[in-house]
Amino acid sequence: MTTTTVLFIRHGQTDWNVARRWQGQVDIPLNATGRWQAQVVARRLQRWRLSALYSSDLCRAADTATIIGAAIELPVHTAAAWRERHGGIFQGYTNAERQKRFPEEAARFAANDALAPPEGESAAELRARAWDAFESLLLRHNGETIGVVSHGGTIMAVVSHVLGLPATVRPRLSLRGNTGLTVVEQRSTRLTLTLLNDIAHLEGAASAA
Repeated sequence: MTTTTVLFIRHGQTDWNVARRWQGQVDIPLNATGRWQAQVVARRLQRWRLSALYSSDLCRAADTATIIGAAIELPVHTAAAWRERHGGIFQGYTNAERQKRFPEEAARFAANDALAPPEGESAAELRARAWDAFESLLLRHNGETIGVVSHGGTIMAVVSHVLGLPATVRPRLSLRGNTGLTVVEQRSTRLTLTLLNDIAHLEGAASAA
């Protein structure tokens, strides 16, 4: 029985991560810490023997993937399908700022964050987009191990679907660790989550430093 392994890598840190601003699909670059994180995870991934490397086309993911690709000698295939959830009018704002600037809209979204923010994307729309991209990779790379550099919300959408969780419910999981590794395996038609948001490479590198 063949096993197809998809290794998801969340992008490195940005200044908006630190400020807790909703990045969505705003193209925010890595900061110095994010570039260091990408270099550290790249060294870890040299042991994985990936056969292909994909990435969101937003620069915080694409630049993380470029650093990884250089280390493991693979080209990076970028696609908009792996972008973060579009946050609509809330993009660029912290939670406190959007409550002050858009009080009615923010209150409705706080009551049910599966809904689409104004001019944005619903949780169900994100899941459909991410799942289509995921299934196409399974078909294209049957029996291989491949990497995908993406975003916390997008990876969470795939994980939630694998676990059978409804798109209308926020899972009690965290993917806040930048460059965290999440692994989904397919054997026959069965999908299994085998690793979630592992940042051991950062912890070890920080201790050594």
